[in-house]
Amino acid sequence: MALMQVRGDWAPMRGALEKIAAISRSPQAILEAIALELEDNTRRRFTTNVAPDGTPWAPLNPVYASSRKPLPILVQSGQLRQQLPTEVRGPTIIVGSAMPYGGTHQFGATIIPRTEPRLKFKMGGKFFSPKKVVIPARPFLGFGAEDRVAVEEQLHLALELAMRAR
Repeated sequence: MALMQVRGDWAPMRGALEKIAAISRSPQAILEAIALELEDNTRRRFTTNVAPDGTPWAPLNPVYASSRKPLPILVQSGQLRQQLPTEVRGPTIIVGSAMPYGGTHQFGATIIPRTEPRLKFKMGGKFFSPKKVVIPARPFLGFGAEDRVAVEEQLHLALELAMRAR
């Protein structure tokens, strides 16, 4: 029979395990750190023009693109990118859009006239009168691979800090 005995002061390990357990009892700080990462990733999508799942956003209508400032898609005024309230409610992280047109860009929309038979607008110096206009979905909210990496990194950091504490 072979045996091995390990003796020593287990207090540092016990202290680290208690700090790890404290994270699960009171996760507010780690959730807030994760929320900031998710908010940053969401803002980055306005530069990369890529949805959370990695799909490129639909390009702008060429006539519309020629009549606007040469900026990335969904960044004309910058409001949609800037107004992303992020909140932690209990175990839930919420990242959303405060802008009324946020849903139109996230999910897409079809615009039809309410009182006239056709829409009427000017774009690129030309007048248009279509029966409807379809705005494609350009999802900027969601949870993708880069978000998963950010969450894992924050959890790893929290565990690493807890294990170093004595």
